[in-house]
Amino acid sequence: MKILRIASFIFILVFGFNSCKTATENEPKQPEELPNIILVMADDLGWGDVAYNGNKTVKTPHLDQMAAEGLKLNRFYAAAPVCSPTRASALTGRHPYRVRIPWAGDGFIHPNEVTIAEMLKTKGYATGHFGKWHVGGLSKSFKQSYFPGPITTYSPPWENGFDVSFSTESMMPTYNPYYHVGGNYGEEDYKMIQTEAVGQGQETGGHKWRDVYWTGPGQFLDSNPGGDDAELVMDKALEFIKEKTETQENFLSLIWFHNVHTPVVAGNKHRELYEDLTTEEQHWYGGISAMDDQIGRLRAELKIMGISENTIIWFCSDNGPSYVHDLNSAGPYRGKKSELLEGGIIVPSIVEWPAKFKSPASINTPMVTSDFFPTLLEISGVDWKGQAHIDGEDVLSILMGDKTQRERPIGFRSPLPSRLNQEKTLNAEQWAYLDQNYKLISMDNGKSYQLYDLSTDVQESKDLSEQLPDYKQKLLEGLLTWSRSIDTELEMQNSTYEE
Repeated sequence: MKILRIASFIFILVFGFNSCKTATENEPKQPEELPNIILVMADDLGWGDVAYNGNKTVKTPHLDQMAAEGLKLNRFYAAAPVCSPTRASALTGRHPYRVRIPWAGDGFIHPNEVTIAEMLKTKGYATGHFGKWHVGGLSKSFKQSYFPGPITTYSPPWENGFDVSFSTESMMPTYNPYYHVGGNYGEEDYKMIQTEAVGQGQETGGHKWRDVYWTGPGQFLDSNPGGDDAELVMDKALEFIKEKTETQENFLSLIWFHNVHTPVVAGNKHRELYEDLTTEEQHWYGGISAMDDQIGRLRAELKIMGISENTIIWFCSDNGPSYVHDLNSAGPYRGKKSELLEGGIIVPSIVEWPAKFKSPASINTPMVTSDFFPTLLEISGVDWKGQAHIDGEDVLSILMGDKTQRERPIGFRSPLPSRLNQEKTLNAEQWAYLDQNYKLISMDNGKSYQLYDLSTDVQESKDLSEQLPDYKQKLLEGLLTWSRSIDTELEMQNSTYEE
């Protein structure tokens, strides 16, 4: 069992498990009934890759309905422009650098980090993770991830507060997940997006995929499950949800789809929705629709179980659209995955909680994946404020419509990808600092900073540095102070963590 951290890095054991059962909607409400929590995350889904944000090709009827009935978060941000860091922020409420997961497949959740699952268990929540993990190794004995280097440092869901897991370490084919038609990853004939039909359970014309679904220490699904990967993930998530509903336990369920990270594959059912398009486009759009179908299935099943009213579903993507192909969309925004330009970090997001959010709304206040931790813990009555530096904030009052602005800006810091590092500077970084409508950004390792007003310039094309020098300086000082707090914490960790 982990111990909770506090700012001075003295660790005090505080877990006391309370019995906190919830009733279904068909039974009398209990005075202190807590909500169930479901965090749904897509992979590499751009802001413009859903119909409700204006995409004219893709079919996402269930997300469209969810956006129409819930709270549509128009300015929701991933804490990082790539997947692993964003997932770390969602789990801990902390900027990924503090968690030492700066980039995709780089780092792991350290035992001293405390996750939202561990915190909610102090209130009696059952916890489950389903789908892509990618913040630590799931095997001690053989390599899973296709990322370079040795076996990823062991830090699976079951070591981080999750009772039930059906998890992969990294990316998976989004249809027929244990076998990929085409060359192996890194080979010339590897297919980022599939170009031919793939049958359920097909094991010809390609290679066995390296990663597998893990259910516990040394336990994994060995045989090829075939079929649609999003459906497979939802099958396991719903098994968990149904069981906890029957036993009247509150639950936290993380449903982290592989869709639509490469290798993108769709079955014939979803390809046929786009029969007038090219085969590659059928796989791409079909992969999105396959995930959308499962989100619709989730919402329908919650209603059948009688728990939809007091269940929070919060949907988002882990970063902007991939830069390895052009079938995707960042909508009106500039940039893609790996960049701190808007297109790389602003993502589609919807949250619904019918018991509290009574009317549909469209919210333009910036929010970020780091906000999950403080917001959901505050809602659940968990004391989280003694934790070491939390970068997210409790945004419930914004969701409720009582406030329109955050308490403090959102800071971003990320490695500068080699393709953007024009001077080939070693360990170059990109920074951004977002204060309501104004955004300060450096894409050249701090050599220069630009100031944009996102309320009138979502393309980040008109630098206001000369017009607003004092405001630019204020944001720069805030960014540097925030960034120094990260460096100071990392120095303290060096003397505290066992590397």
